[in-house]
Amino acid sequence: MPHTVEIKKGQIFQDRTGLTMRVGEIDASDRVHFAVIKDQNPYALETAKMSYFAFIHRFTRINSVEEACARIDHLGYVASRRARIYGEEFELLSDPYPQADHIAIRAQAKSDSRVRILRLPVTIVQGGRGQQKVKAA
Repeated sequence: MPHTVEIKKGQIFQDRTGLTMRVGEIDASDRVHFAVIKDQNPYALETAKMSYFAFIHRFTRINSVEEACARIDHLGYVASRRARIYGEEFELLSDPYPQADHIAIRAQAKSDSRVRILRLPVTIVQGGRGQQKVKAA
């Protein structure tokens, strides 16, 4: 059966929580084998597999990290703005930047004085589905 979404070995995907994985093989049973990437440590990879159908409905492909940063800038996720991310209000202290195989941003929670590095959710990275509003500072 032909697929509407093409998955190839080596592509990077993410789920809504920011879990990042690299596609391995697609076997004869149409199961996608992949490795979960943990903090860019090649020895901390966990491997798993799931059906092609389940995979394309759970994960979103990440093109290039630099391209994703540019899209996020365009959405207004830039320094000196406020945004609600992971259900919490943040002041953004940096523009988005590549960190390993995901996109991050330096931010300070409204309720906390600590500066944190946040992984941006894939819904923001892809710049379409589930766009979140960014309030002007």
